[in-house]
Amino acid sequence: MRSPSAQRPPALDESDAVEVSAGPGLLDLPPEVVVQVFYQLGMTDRLCLLRVCKSLQEVYNEASILQYEFALRTSAYLDVAFEHAQIEEEDEENSVEPLTVGGGWDEPDTERGRGRTSSRLGGSSTHPSVTFPLPFDPPLSERVYRPSNRPLGAAEKAAQLIEREKRWSKLTEVDERRFHVKGPAVVYELQEGLFLMCDEYKDSADGKPDTIRLVPLPSAMDLDLDNPPIPLKSAKLPFSIADLTMDPTQDLIVVSEHRPASSDPTTPGPTHRYHLLTLSTFAPHPLAAFSELDFPPYLHPIMSTRQLLQVMGDVLVVMVSRYMASWLLAGLGMNMPMASHGNEEEIVCWNWKTGNVLARLSLPENPWLASFALLTPTSFMITSTSNISTVLDPEPRPAPPTVFPPVVQIYSFQPDPYHAVNPAQPLLAEFHDDSTPRPVLLAQLELPRFAAGAVVDGFDIRPDPAFPPREPGPGGESSGPRIGGSKPFTQDPGKGVVVLDLQLIEPAEGGEGGTGEKVSYELFVLRETLVDLAKAGEERLRAARDEGGTDGFERFRVEEDIKWEDWATEGARMMDASMPTRSWVCSCSGYRFISLIPSDDLFLAPPGEPDAPRRSDLLLMDFSPYSVRREIGLSKTALAPWDKLQDIPTSSAPAPLSDEDIREEEVDEDYEVRVVTAPTVLERRRLWREDVVSGLPFREVWRRKEMRANGVMIDDQRVIVVCTEGKRQGDWSRVQQTMTVLCM
Repeated sequence: MRSPSAQRPPALDESDAVEVSAGPGLLDLPPEVVVQVFYQLGMTDRLCLLRVCKSLQEVYNEASILQYEFALRTSAYLDVAFEHAQIEEEDEENSVEPLTVGGGWDEPDTERGRGRTSSRLGGSSTHPSVTFPLPFDPPLSERVYRPSNRPLGAAEKAAQLIEREKRWSKLTEVDERRFHVKGPAVVYELQEGLFLMCDEYKDSADGKPDTIRLVPLPSAMDLDLDNPPIPLKSAKLPFSIADLTMDPTQDLIVVSEHRPASSDPTTPGPTHRYHLLTLSTFAPHPLAAFSELDFPPYLHPIMSTRQLLQVMGDVLVVMVSRYMASWLLAGLGMNMPMASHGNEEEIVCWNWKTGNVLARLSLPENPWLASFALLTPTSFMITSTSNISTVLDPEPRPAPPTVFPPVVQIYSFQPDPYHAVNPAQPLLAEFHDDSTPRPVLLAQLELPRFAAGAVVDGFDIRPDPAFPPREPGPGGESSGPRIGGSKPFTQDPGKGVVVLDLQLIEPAEGGEGGTGEKVSYELFVLRETLVDLAKAGEERLRAARDEGGTDGFERFRVEEDIKWEDWATEGARMMDASMPTRSWVCSCSGYRFISLIPSDDLFLAPPGEPDAPRRSDLLLMDFSPYSVRREIGLSKTALAPWDKLQDIPTSSAPAPLSDEDIREEEVDEDYEVRVVTAPTVLERRRLWREDVVSGLPFREVWRRKEMRANGVMIDDQRVIVVCTEGKRQGDWSRVQQTMTVLCM
C-alpha cells in the first residue's frame, strides 16, 4: 500500500504552469461549437457556464435555439415539427351546415367596426343561434403573428412564445372579440382554439340536443378570422347527444349517444355508444377500425347517468356513473343526496384506433360521483372513497352513509406481458369476466383526516390534459388528419396544475349528520407530481412482473400510500373556492387557473337570480415554479423541494420578462401581482380533525375589467368571459350566451 505522499501528483514548475495556461480554451472554439456545448448541458449547468465571463453570455444570448429552448422549458411547452394539414373534403351527403357570420360590434361607432359589411365563412347556409362580429383589419401595431404555411425558425418561435408569455404575465390581451350563442350550455368543449356547444333548446321527448355548433375562436395570431382553421358551422346528428370530447390535433370528435338501442335484440343495449367522427366532416374517422364503441350495459333503465371522456393520443378513457336521480328517490320516499344510493361507476379504456379494450375498472359504491383524469397514455387518477387499498387502514365514519376518507388514486393500465388478455367486444354488464384487463393501483394520496360527521358532497378533477405533439413522417408529411395548420409549439401534457374541487357539508352542531353549512375548497397539485408518481409506480410494476413472473400478485407489491403531510405541505395548495358557483369548468390551462372576482362597483343580482351577471374583474393564479422563482427573485437553494420537480435556472438567467417590464407593471393601476409562499391554513371548524396546512407557491395576477359576467374559461391563447342572460322561470328559449374572447 502506497503512502499518502506517494499519491500526490508531482509539483509543476513555473514553465509548466505557463504552458498549461497557454493552451486552447472554450472561447477559442467557433461560436456554433460553443452553442452546442451549452445545448448539451442541463439548465443549471448552463447557468453556471453563463457566470464564467461576458463573452460566453454573449454567445448564449445570440443563440436563438438556446433562447427558444429556455422559453419552452420555463413555460411548459414542447416544440412541434412543421406539418401540413390533411383535411378531408366535406361530403355533400353529411349534414354539416356552415353558420352565418354576421351581427356587429357592440360599439358600432368605433373605428374598427365602421364601414364593414357582413361576411360568410364556408357557404350561404345559415344557423340563427350563433352570431360573430364582423371581420376587421387591425392596425399593424396590433398584428402580432399569423399562422404560417411554412416552417418557422427558432428565433421566430422564441419571439412568439416570449411575447405571449409577457402578455400572460400581466393579463394584457392583444384585442378582444365577442360572439353570441342562443340557448343554455350543458354539453360543450374547449380545445385547441375550437369551441363546441350543443344546441340545448329543442323539442324532443328526451330533451337532449342533437346539433353541435362548432366555433373557431380568434387568437392573437388570427384576430379577424379571415382564414379560420375550419368554417364556423353546425352538424345535426341522427341521434341524441349525451356528452362529447374532441382532439383537434387528430381531427377527432367522440360523441356519446344517449340511450342507444342494442345492435343485438337478444342482449341489453349499451349504457352509451361512442361515435368516432372527424371534426372536419362529422363522418366516421378514417383511422378508427370501428366507428362505434359500446359502453357496458346496465340493467336498470330507471337510473340516470353522468359521464366523463378524455382522449390522449391513441387512448380513449370513459367513466360512466349510474345513479338514482334525487327526484326519483324523493318519489320513492327516500330523502337522500343524488349519489348516495344505488350508484354504480365504471371506467373503460380503449385504443380508439384499433377498438381494443385496454382496461376495465368497476368502482365500489361511493357517496358521491367519482371523477378521473388521464396522466399519461397508460395511467389515470381518480377521486374515490373506495378503500380497496392493501396498505391504507380503513377508517369508516359513523355518520350515514358509512364511507372511507377520500383519497386520490393513481392507476396503470400498462399491458402485462405475462398475462395476455384478448379483449372482447361488446363488453357485457357482468364485470367479473376474464376477457378484459384490470388496471393496477399504483399510489394513493391521502387527504387530511375528517372530523366525525363531516360529509363529502363532491370531489371532482379539473382539467383535461393537453394533447401530446404528433411526430410527422420522414418527409415532413402529417401522421394523420388534423384540424388547422401547423402550430409552432404546444403545451406539455406532463406539466401544469391539476385542480380538484372538494365540497363538504358540516355536521350540525352537537350532531353527526351532515346538515350544516356547505363549504367548497380548491386543491391545486402540480401535474408533474402526479405524472412522476405514475411513472415511478409503473417502474415498480414492471419490476414486480419481471420478478414474480406469472404469480399474479404483482399488484400487492407496487402500491404506495402517501400521507397528506408528506405530499401536500409543500407540494399542494388547498384554499377556499375562488368563485361561489363555477358553471363553466374549462378554467385551467397549463399552470394557469382563472376566476372572476367582484369589481368594486358591484352590480347587484336581481332577486331570485344569484348567478346573474355581475361586474367582475379577472384573477389569475399561476403555479409555474419558474414564474414564482422569477417574481420573488429567490435562488434555487431557497426553494430546494422544487428542484425535484423542474430543473430550471433562477431569475438571474435570461428571462422572457425584463426589469423594464417589472417597472411597467408596478405603475399599472389596473394590474396587481403578488406571490404567495406562506402556507395556507384552513381552520378545522367541524370538518377536519385539525387545521389543514398546505404551501404550494403561486403567482397571483389581478386585472381590472369591470365586465358583466358570470362565467370564465381559459386556454393557452385566450380568456373567454361569459355573460349568460335571459333565464326566466324555466323558459330556456330566452337564454343567450355573450362570450368575450380576450386574445392573449
